Amino acid sequence: MTAGLASLPAVVATSITEAEYLAGVRARVRQELPTQAGAIDRDGIYPRSQMAELGRVGVFSAHLVEHTLLPRRDIATAVKAMAAVGSECMSTAFCTWCQDASGWYLENTQNNELRLKLQHGIATGSVMAGTGMSNPMKTLAGFEGFKLKAQRAEGGYVVSGVLPWVSNLGQGHWFATVLQDADNPQHLMFAMVKCGQPGVEIRQNAKFIALEGTGTYSVLFRRAFIADEMMLADPVADDVKRILPGVILLQTGMGLGVVEACEGLMHEANRTSAKSNQYLPRGPSYYQERREALLADIGRLAASPIETAPDFMRQVLETRLAVSELALDAAQSALLHTGSRGYLQGSAISRRLRESYFVAIITPSIRHLRKELAVLGRH
Repeated sequence: MTAGLASLPAVVATSITEAEYLAGVRARVRQELPTQAGAIDRDGIYPRSQMAELGRVGVFSAHLVEHTLLPRRDIATAVKAMAAVGSECMSTAFCTWCQDASGWYLENTQNNELRLKLQHGIATGSVMAGTGMSNPMKTLAGFEGFKLKAQRAEGGYVVSGVLPWVSNLGQGHWFATVLQDADNPQHLMFAMVKCGQPGVEIRQNAKFIALEGTGTYSVLFRRAFIADEMMLADPVADDVKRILPGVILLQTGMGLGVVEACEGLMHEANRTSAKSNQYLPRGPSYYQERREALLADIGRLAASPIETAPDFMRQVLETRLAVSELALDAAQSALLHTGSRGYLQGSAISRRLRESYFVAIITPSIRHLRKELAVLGRH
């Protein structure tokens, strides 16, 4: 089977407005996450039931033409929904991004049967899905090599290798990744894989300083058979490049959620320390204005999410970089506003600081983004 990626036309799904949709999302987020966020982060509890509830109100579907509750699919609204999740729990927002990214891969495949098989479940939260694209993205940027090698067999490929740190996983969960032909390194395949299928094993072999509850594992492939029916694209050609703007724009929801949370922490600190905090260089109004300006940029870029022109990609990368840097700055400012109380173990500030670091290092990390921008600048 040969499959490429194609954009689906937008269609009217329902008359719900964005405001109504986001109000429903925030109501469910407030119901599900505030009391659980600490345990998800600290104790590594995977938020499976919370993810299912978020799926029921459409958190994973705003950007999918057949499943959105809005009049048309909209990546910018998906970003706002993810930010609402992240304002309470960045771990759950990261799982949301994984779920959203998998839905986006299926949105853009020409393998209609695979889309019909998986996308509805992913959009509604009845099927959980990760995204094993960190290694492929780093490889395409020249940072490392492809981890998964595939050999052609009747009806598919036999795959071996180890894919480190894939998130939103568990037994029976799905994820997407890129395979490299062992006999022809130029031949790449983009596939969906199921955890626990014969030859595919997940292992948790690291403990992180934050986001322990994100279902992050290494995935071991031992002569696993990946059928042609599971291919999103074979060969890949330029398909991955075409979906990357949407994937990267979706990531901004995580960082914007952290910024929004930090604004709230600064307001809270100002109830008792406004006199001293007035001497700090930036306060919550600054971060709110920057966050809203970035949301406007994201809305403009999200209008054409499969654009591949270099200038468009530069703007996408610049926006993603700005979100990462704003999250770091906002978390530090929240700590300065709060003072020594924020330095206590288990404080809300300590979690937000660690979450902002994650926004800065998730692929594409700040150094990855700056490298890509430097390359685009030279050309």
